[in-house]
Amino acid sequence: MNSFHPSDSTGGPAAVDAAPPSLTESIVCSITMQSHSTALVVENDPQSAELLRLLLETEGFRVITVANGEEALEIARRVPLRLITLDVHLPGMDGWKFLLKLHDALGLASAPVIIIDGLTDMGMALSRGAAAVLEKPLQPAELQTSLALLGLRPDRPQTRTILVVDQDEETVNQDTLDSGPKQGCGRGERA
Repeated sequence: MNSFHPSDSTGGPAAVDAAPPSLTESIVCSITMQSHSTALVVENDPQSAELLRLLLETEGFRVITVANGEEALEIARRVPLRLITLDVHLPGMDGWKFLLKLHDALGLASAPVIIIDGLTDMGMALSRGAAAVLEKPLQPAELQTSLALLGLRPDRPQTRTILVVDQDEETVNQDTLDSGPKQGCGRGERA
């Protein structure tokens, strides 16, 4: 999965006669043409943003990361989002102002917002429109639980295929037997 970081754009002003689409316009077109559920991570700490990106991509989201409220609001206006994660302590427009502007601009039918911050007043966060509040440092299980409660995580178990390569046939057979019944692996079926 790819991520979009509009704050990484370093291009100067484009020529008027051959102006290519802006980075934001390009990503909006790219994302709206795909069927993935898109999550917006609004986080100014690069390590926290990267952790959230990885966790959400594991859950099947296409992830856009931005470092401030202004960029986040612009993306939220233009991209159909299934989820927004929000750090309250942002430069410029903080997370509280972002929440107010998000609901003013898009109404209450917008994507659920999960606030992920250190010491946040849960009552205030929920009264301002957040769907959930998680504390930093973020625990993956807490995020998964919140996604499930919001109906954003499939309940069905995922099927995973594992390739076992080993010179010792007994090790290969033991590993595959331990993981459940074989289903036509090329060698004899085992119960």
